[in-house]
Amino acid sequence: MTEEEALMMTLDGKSSATKKTYKTQYTKLHKLIGDDIANVSQKKAIQAIKEEVDNPNSQLALINIAIQIRKMCNLRVDELEKERELNKQTANEMMKENNKNLDLPNLKQLEEFTESLYKQENWTDYIINYLLLKYYVRNKDLNFTIVARKKDMVSNDKNYMWLDIRGRKAVWVRNSYKTSSTYGTKKHTITDTQFLTALKNIFSCQKRDESCGVIIGNTDEDKLGYWVSKATYNNLGEGNYFKVAVNANKGNLQKLKEMSYSRGTSVNGIIVSYDIDFQ
Repeated sequence: MTEEEALMMTLDGKSSATKKTYKTQYTKLHKLIGDDIANVSQKKAIQAIKEEVDNPNSQLALINIAIQIRKMCNLRVDELEKERELNKQTANEMMKENNKNLDLPNLKQLEEFTESLYKQENWTDYIINYLLLKYYVRNKDLNFTIVARKKDMVSNDKNYMWLDIRGRKAVWVRNSYKTSSTYGTKKHTITDTQFLTALKNIFSCQKRDESCGVIIGNTDEDKLGYWVSKATYNNLGEGNYFKVAVNANKGNLQKLKEMSYSRGTSVNGIIVSYDIDFQ
C-alpha cells in the first residue's frame, strides 16, 4: 500500500470534497519533497514548504498533511506543530491587514440591494441574499431541497426548506454545513411574507421543471461559491457579506453571539477572522 493510499484510508466517513482536497494537497507536498513524506525529516518538510510556497494559508494546508502522515506512521510532529502555530499567526496578521484594505459596502446597501431583487422578481437571488443577511450562513448551507411536506425531509445528510403553506411558514433544516459535526442540525422558522412569496414562486417553477426553479446551478461543493457569489452585490460572496454584518454589529456582544450560533462558529473565531476593524 502506498503512503497516499494509507492516508486516504484514514478519511473514511469524510465527504468526497474533503477527500479530494486531501489528495490534492498530498500530491503537491509529495512533489515538493520528491519522496514519501514519512521518509524525510520534519525540518526538510518545513524547508521545502517555505521555500516553494509563499501563501501562509497554502503553507498551512501542506503542513497539516505532513502532520497527519507522520502521526499515521507514529513519528514525531513537534517541529511541524510549532511551525503550524507560527504559520497561523502569520496568516491571521495577513488577513487583518487585507481586511483593513477592503472597500466593502455597508449593511444598508446590501439590504437595499436585496430589496431591489425582490421588486425585480429575481426570486432566486433574493432568497440567497436574504438568507446570507438574516442567518449569516456559508455557501454550503444554501444548497437545500424545497419540499412541500415535513415527511419529505428524509435524509440526515441534506439541507431542506419545508414550505408549509397551511402554516404560512418555511422551516429551514440545515444538516449539511461546514461545522455540522460540531454544532449539529440547525432549524429556522421563517414567516417573512416576502421570503415566502419568493419561495412559492421558485417551488412552482420547480414543479413545472422550469429553469426559474433553480437556486444553485451546480451543487458540486467546490462550485457552490461561484453560484452564490454571482447572486450577491458586486459578486462579493458570502464571506464578505459576513464581514459587513460583523462590522455593522461591532461592540454588540449579544448580536455577535446570535451570529455565532446561526453560522456555527465561535465568537472568538468571528472576531479574529471577520471583524475588519479588529485591532
